[in-house]
Amino acid sequence: MSNWNRLEKSLFIAFLLWSTAGLIFTVLGVTPDAIARWPAPEALRRFVAFCVGFGDPILILLAFANTHLHAARQWTPSTARRWALWILACSFTVETLGVATGFPFGAYLYTHRFGPWLGLVPATIPLAWYVVVTNALFLVRTVAPHRSRLAEIAWTALLCTFYDLILEPFATQVKLYWIWVGDAVPVQNYIAWFVVSSLLIWAFAPTAATRFPRDARPAAILGATLLIFLAGRWLGGN
Repeated sequence: MSNWNRLEKSLFIAFLLWSTAGLIFTVLGVTPDAIARWPAPEALRRFVAFCVGFGDPILILLAFANTHLHAARQWTPSTARRWALWILACSFTVETLGVATGFPFGAYLYTHRFGPWLGLVPATIPLAWYVVVTNALFLVRTVAPHRSRLAEIAWTALLCTFYDLILEPFATQVKLYWIWVGDAVPVQNYIAWFVVSSLLIWAFAPTAATRFPRDARPAAILGATLLIFLAGRWLGGN
Protein backbone atom coordinates (compact mmCIF):
# COMPACT_ATOMS: atom_id res chain seq x y z
CA MET A 1 0.00 0.00 0.00
CA SER A 2 3.01 2.31 0.29
CA ASN A 3 2.74 3.46 -3.34
CA TRP A 4 -1.05 3.87 -3.36
CA ASN A 5 -2.66 7.29 -3.34
CA ARG A 6 -5.07 8.42 -0.62
CA LEU A 7 -8.17 7.38 -2.57
CA GLU A 8 -6.82 3.87 -3.11
CA LYS A 9 -5.97 3.45 0.56
CA SER A 10 -9.30 4.82 1.74
CA LEU A 11 -11.39 2.63 -0.58
CA PHE A 12 -9.40 -0.50 0.24
CA ILE A 13 -9.81 0.08 3.99
CA ALA A 14 -13.53 0.70 3.42
CA PHE A 15 -13.78 -2.59 1.51
CA LEU A 16 -12.00 -4.50 4.27
CA LEU A 17 -14.18 -2.99 6.99
CA TRP A 18 -17.41 -3.51 5.04
CA SER A 19 -16.57 -7.10 4.11
CA THR A 20 -15.61 -7.86 7.72
CA ALA A 21 -18.93 -6.48 8.93
CA GLY A 22 -20.71 -8.49 6.24
CA LEU A 23 -18.94 -11.65 7.32
CA ILE A 24 -19.90 -11.10 10.98
CA PHE A 25 -23.53 -10.36 10.14
CA THR A 26 -23.63 -13.38 7.85
CA VAL A 27 -22.18 -15.76 10.44
CA LEU A 28 -24.54 -14.47 13.13
CA GLY A 29 -27.51 -14.64 10.79
CA VAL A 30 -28.50 -11.03 11.46
CA THR A 31 -31.81 -10.20 9.73
CA PRO A 32 -34.02 -7.06 9.68
CA ASP A 33 -36.56 -8.85 11.91
CA ALA A 34 -33.86 -9.65 14.46
CA ILE A 35 -32.57 -6.07 14.37
CA ALA A 36 -36.07 -4.72 15.11
CA ARG A 37 -36.02 -6.60 18.43
CA TRP A 38 -32.63 -5.26 19.56
CA PRO A 39 -32.65 -3.27 22.83
CA ALA A 40 -30.88 -0.39 21.11
CA PRO A 41 -31.70 3.18 20.06
CA GLU A 42 -33.96 3.47 17.03
CA ALA A 43 -31.32 5.33 15.02
CA LEU A 44 -28.82 2.51 15.55
CA ARG A 45 -31.35 -0.14 14.58
CA ARG A 46 -32.19 1.74 11.39
CA PHE A 47 -28.54 2.12 10.47
CA VAL A 48 -27.79 -1.57 11.00
CA ALA A 49 -30.94 -2.53 9.10
CA PHE A 50 -29.75 -0.37 6.18
CA CYS A 51 -26.34 -2.05 6.25
CA VAL A 52 -27.94 -5.49 6.21
CA GLY A 53 -30.50 -4.61 3.53
CA PHE A 54 -28.06 -2.91 1.16
CA GLY A 55 -24.82 -4.48 2.34
CA ASP A 56 -24.17 -6.69 -0.66
CA PRO A 57 -24.77 -4.04 -3.37
CA ILE A 58 -22.50 -1.67 -1.44
CA LEU A 59 -19.89 -4.42 -1.16
CA ILE A 60 -20.04 -4.92 -4.93
CA LEU A 61 -19.59 -1.18 -5.50
CA LEU A 62 -16.57 -1.10 -3.18
CA ALA A 63 -15.11 -4.18 -4.85
CA PHE A 64 -15.67 -2.62 -8.27
CA ALA A 65 -13.99 0.65 -7.26
CA ASN A 66 -10.97 -1.12 -5.79
CA THR A 67 -10.71 -3.43 -8.79
CA HIS A 68 -10.82 -0.57 -11.25
CA LEU A 69 -8.22 1.47 -9.38
CA HIS A 70 -6.00 -1.60 -9.33
CA ALA A 71 -6.48 -2.12 -13.08
CA ALA A 72 -5.66 1.53 -13.77
CA ARG A 73 -2.41 1.19 -11.84
CA GLN A 74 -1.44 -2.12 -13.46
CA TRP A 75 -2.19 -0.86 -16.98
CA THR A 76 -3.06 2.79 -17.61
CA PRO A 77 -6.27 4.65 -16.75
CA SER A 78 -7.36 4.75 -20.40
CA THR A 79 -6.64 1.03 -20.92
CA ALA A 80 -8.52 0.19 -17.72
CA ARG A 81 -11.51 2.25 -18.85
CA ARG A 82 -11.66 0.49 -22.23
CA TRP A 83 -11.42 -2.90 -20.53
CA ALA A 84 -14.16 -1.94 -18.06
CA LEU A 85 -16.51 -0.71 -20.77
CA TRP A 86 -16.11 -3.93 -22.77
CA ILE A 87 -16.64 -6.20 -19.76
CA LEU A 88 -19.61 -4.23 -18.45
CA ALA A 89 -21.28 -4.01 -21.86
CA CYS A 90 -20.71 -7.65 -22.78
CA SER A 91 -21.74 -9.05 -19.41
CA PHE A 92 -24.89 -6.92 -19.37
CA THR A 93 -25.76 -8.13 -22.87
CA VAL A 94 -25.14 -11.79 -22.03
CA GLU A 95 -27.10 -11.56 -18.78
CA THR A 96 -30.01 -9.83 -20.51
CA LEU A 97 -30.01 -12.54 -23.17
CA GLY A 98 -29.86 -15.18 -20.44
CA VAL A 99 -32.87 -13.86 -18.56
CA ALA A 100 -34.88 -13.35 -21.75
CA THR A 101 -34.10 -16.67 -23.45
CA GLY A 102 -32.41 -19.06 -20.99
CA PHE A 103 -29.26 -19.06 -23.13
CA PRO A 104 -26.40 -19.48 -22.38
CA PHE A 105 -26.73 -20.11 -18.61
CA GLY A 106 -30.09 -21.85 -18.38
CA ALA A 107 -33.52 -20.61 -17.30
CA TYR A 108 -33.39 -18.21 -14.34
CA LEU A 109 -34.91 -14.99 -13.04
CA TYR A 110 -33.50 -12.25 -10.84
CA THR A 111 -35.34 -11.05 -7.73
CA HIS A 112 -35.40 -7.51 -6.34
CA ARG A 113 -32.88 -8.28 -3.59
CA PHE A 114 -29.64 -7.30 -5.33
CA GLY A 115 -29.95 -3.58 -5.84
CA PRO A 116 -31.63 -1.39 -8.51
CA TRP A 117 -32.38 -2.83 -11.90
CA LEU A 118 -31.01 -1.96 -15.31
CA GLY A 119 -33.43 -3.44 -17.81
CA LEU A 120 -33.93 -7.12 -17.01
CA VAL A 121 -31.01 -7.52 -14.58
CA PRO A 122 -29.78 -5.78 -11.43
CA ALA A 123 -27.18 -3.12 -12.17
CA THR A 124 -24.83 -4.86 -9.74
CA ILE A 125 -24.53 -7.94 -11.98
CA PRO A 126 -22.28 -6.41 -14.68
CA LEU A 127 -20.21 -4.86 -11.87
CA ALA A 128 -19.83 -8.30 -10.31
CA TRP A 129 -18.70 -9.78 -13.63
CA TYR A 130 -16.07 -7.05 -13.90
CA VAL A 131 -14.84 -7.74 -10.36
CA VAL A 132 -14.56 -11.50 -10.88
CA VAL A 133 -13.01 -11.55 -14.35
CA THR A 134 -10.56 -8.71 -13.75
CA ASN A 135 -9.25 -9.99 -10.41
CA ALA A 136 -9.04 -13.55 -11.70
CA LEU A 137 -6.97 -12.33 -14.64
CA PHE A 138 -4.54 -10.46 -12.39
CA LEU A 139 -4.22 -13.40 -10.01
CA VAL A 140 -3.29 -15.68 -12.88
CA ARG A 141 -0.78 -13.15 -14.19
CA THR A 142 0.76 -12.84 -10.72
CA VAL A 143 1.00 -16.57 -9.99
CA ALA A 144 2.06 -17.61 -13.50
CA PRO A 145 3.79 -14.60 -15.12
CA HIS A 146 5.35 -16.67 -17.92
CA ARG A 147 2.21 -18.51 -19.03
CA SER A 148 1.12 -18.75 -22.66
CA ARG A 149 -1.87 -16.78 -23.86
CA LEU A 150 -3.95 -19.95 -24.11
CA ALA A 151 -2.98 -21.00 -20.58
CA GLU A 152 -3.86 -17.56 -19.26
CA ILE A 153 -7.31 -17.75 -20.83
CA ALA A 154 -7.94 -21.28 -19.53
CA TRP A 155 -6.78 -20.65 -15.96
CA THR A 156 -8.64 -17.36 -15.69
CA ALA A 157 -11.84 -18.96 -16.96
CA LEU A 158 -11.43 -21.87 -14.54
CA LEU A 159 -10.99 -19.45 -11.64
CA CYS A 160 -14.10 -17.52 -12.68
CA THR A 161 -16.09 -20.73 -12.93
CA PHE A 162 -14.87 -21.90 -9.52
CA TYR A 163 -15.95 -18.55 -8.07
CA ASP A 164 -19.45 -19.00 -9.46
CA LEU A 165 -19.55 -22.56 -8.12
CA ILE A 166 -19.03 -21.22 -4.59
CA LEU A 167 -21.34 -18.26 -5.15
CA GLU A 168 -24.40 -20.15 -6.42
CA PRO A 169 -25.58 -21.80 -3.14
CA PHE A 170 -25.21 -18.53 -1.24
CA ALA A 171 -26.95 -16.41 -3.88
CA THR A 172 -29.79 -18.81 -4.63
CA GLN A 173 -30.45 -20.57 -1.31
CA VAL A 174 -29.45 -18.04 1.34
CA LYS A 175 -29.98 -14.63 -0.30
CA LEU A 176 -32.44 -15.54 -3.09
CA TYR A 177 -30.85 -13.04 -5.47
CA TRP A 178 -31.92 -15.15 -8.43
CA ILE A 179 -34.05 -18.25 -8.92
CA TRP A 180 -33.35 -21.13 -11.26
CA VAL A 181 -36.28 -22.70 -13.05
CA GLY A 182 -36.43 -26.22 -11.62
CA ASP A 183 -34.71 -25.12 -8.37
CA ALA A 184 -31.36 -26.59 -9.42
CA VAL A 185 -28.31 -25.00 -10.99
CA PRO A 186 -27.84 -26.59 -14.44
CA VAL A 187 -24.41 -27.77 -15.52
CA GLN A 188 -24.97 -25.55 -18.53
CA ASN A 189 -24.46 -22.53 -16.23
CA TYR A 190 -20.89 -23.51 -15.34
CA ILE A 191 -20.03 -24.35 -18.93
CA ALA A 192 -21.33 -20.93 -19.94
CA TRP A 193 -19.28 -19.23 -17.24
CA PHE A 194 -16.14 -20.88 -18.56
CA VAL A 195 -16.90 -20.08 -22.19
CA VAL A 196 -18.03 -16.48 -21.63
CA SER A 197 -15.10 -15.58 -19.37
CA SER A 198 -12.71 -17.25 -21.84
CA LEU A 199 -14.09 -15.16 -24.69
CA LEU A 200 -13.87 -11.97 -22.65
CA ILE A 201 -10.21 -12.58 -21.84
CA TRP A 202 -9.39 -13.67 -25.40
CA ALA A 203 -11.10 -10.71 -27.03
CA PHE A 204 -10.42 -7.81 -24.68
CA ALA A 205 -7.70 -8.48 -22.09
CA PRO A 206 -4.73 -6.13 -22.52
CA THR A 207 -1.56 -8.09 -23.11
CA ALA A 208 0.65 -5.97 -20.84
CA ALA A 209 2.16 -7.92 -17.94
CA THR A 210 1.26 -7.20 -14.32
CA ARG A 211 3.39 -4.22 -13.25
CA PHE A 212 2.95 -4.61 -9.47
CA PRO A 213 2.68 -8.36 -8.72
CA ARG A 214 2.65 -7.87 -4.95
CA ASP A 215 -0.54 -5.79 -4.98
CA ALA A 216 -2.91 -7.43 -2.48
CA ARG A 217 -6.20 -6.28 -3.97
CA PRO A 218 -7.11 -9.16 -6.34
CA ALA A 219 -6.56 -11.86 -3.71
CA ALA A 220 -8.21 -9.79 -0.97
CA ILE A 221 -11.31 -8.97 -3.02
CA LEU A 222 -11.94 -12.48 -4.30
CA GLY A 223 -10.93 -14.08 -1.01
CA ALA A 224 -13.11 -11.89 1.20
CA THR A 225 -16.21 -12.34 -0.93
CA LEU A 226 -15.69 -16.10 -1.22
CA LEU A 227 -15.35 -16.29 2.56
CA ILE A 228 -18.69 -14.51 2.97
CA PHE A 229 -20.33 -16.93 0.51
CA LEU A 230 -18.98 -19.98 2.35
CA ALA A 231 -19.89 -18.57 5.76
CA GLY A 232 -23.40 -17.74 4.61
CA ARG A 233 -23.91 -21.19 3.14
CA TRP A 234 -22.54 -23.27 6.01
CA LEU A 235 -22.69 -21.07 9.12
CA GLY A 236 -25.24 -18.34 8.66
CA GLY A 237 -28.14 -20.49 7.58
CA ASN A 238 -31.07 -18.99 5.74
